[in-house]
Formats: sequence, structure tokens, C-alpha cells
Amino acid sequence: MRPCLEQRGCKVSVEPILNVSSAGPNTDAFRGADIFVVTSIFASLYIVNAGFLKTTTPIYAVGAGTAAPLRQAGFSRIFQADGDAKSLLDLILKEVRPTDGTITYLSGHNITADIAQDLVCRGYKARRVVVYKAEPAQTLSEATRDLISRRSIKCVIFMSYRTADFFTELCHSSGLSDCLGSATAAVLSDKVASGLIWNQWKEVQVAAAPSNDSIIDLVCPTK
Repeated sequence: MRPCLEQRGCKVSVEPILNVSSAGPNTDAFRGADIFVVTSIFASLYIVNAGFLKTTTPIYAVGAGTAAPLRQAGFSRIFQADGDAKSLLDLILKEVRPTDGTITYLSGHNITADIAQDLVCRGYKARRVVVYKAEPAQTLSEATRDLISRRSIKCVIFMSYRTADFFTELCHSSGLSDCLGSATAAVLSDKVASGLIWNQWKEVQVAAAPSNDSIIDLVCPTK
């Protein structure tokens, strides 16, 4: 996303709010799996780096950003939803029959929607395997604290509820909450927006669709 924003003339800084590490599942957990589901880029990167799947394995991805590493790695059967859990579930229900085999949902430890459980409730054989952990950062970087305190940030992008929620907490613990009033929060969805305290911001804007392209258009619209 950063290169796309910079191409449109935005000056961009990146602040990691979550520290991601591998959960190290046993590869035996993947035996017998016929179809995979991913809802984050970290799960996609796990597949790419682990190297245990054939590139012809069907993989259902929540959106373009999640699908990108898989396509770049040569996976040829990527089915891409519209950026949220509902569209992903609808896509799977449309394309996959309960008799097509076991569906494995690769996720982080903390999730907002359990695709595997939703599928089980609809008669599918599905399971969830945790492949990474995302722990909140203990503090904001000095550079970001300085930018916020000087009210030099015009917009902050939030792509998940957890990043919005933890950013709010980190600003509070750093005594910076009152400095957000001149900045806009650009969020992927209403769910993400619920992790913010709205009256701390100049405004909170929700993307037209839950996708990277919609966020980019929201922050830096083309003329």
C-alpha cells in the first residue's frame, strides 16, 4: 500500500502496532487438507514460506492484499473475495460443496470471525489452524510520538479492529490522545472504526469497500 500512496503524492510513515511471530504449528495439522482459507497477509506469507503446498492447491483469500503474496509465489488457484469475512464465506459456499474435502482456515491467534466454525455449522468439514501470533506493541516509536505531539500527521490508516484499538490505547498511555484532533482516521470498515474513540479525531472516514484500493482512494483520491 505504501508505494501506491507515495505514487499519488502522499508522504507516508509506517508504525507497527502489532508484532507478528510464527505460532509454529506442526505440519501434521495440514495432512488431509484439500482447500485452504486465509484472511490475512501473514497467513498467506506462512503458506509461501513453509513451502508445503502445491501451487495448484485451491486457496480462498479474503481480498486482494491477502491474495497478492500467493499469486506472486505462483499459486494458480486463488479465489478472491471482496475484502470482508461475509463475502469470503459467501464465495466459499458458492464455489465449494461439502463433499469437496476438508477446508483448513489458517489464522492468527486472535480473530473476529471464525470461518471454519461458520462452515462446520453449514455441513462442511472444516478446521482452524493458528499459524501466527500478533501481539500489541508496548509503545509507539519516538518518531511517531513526535509527529503526533506536533500534530504533523494529517491521516492515520487502520486496516483492522485490533490495530485501531491498540493504537487508541498506546496514544492514551503516551498522553497523546488530545493531539489527534487535527488528524483524520481512515478505516477499512465500520467494525474497524469501532476500535477508535471518534471524538478524539477531526473525523473518521470509512472506505467505500473493505479493500486496499478503496482505502487508497479515500486517502488520496485521483484527480
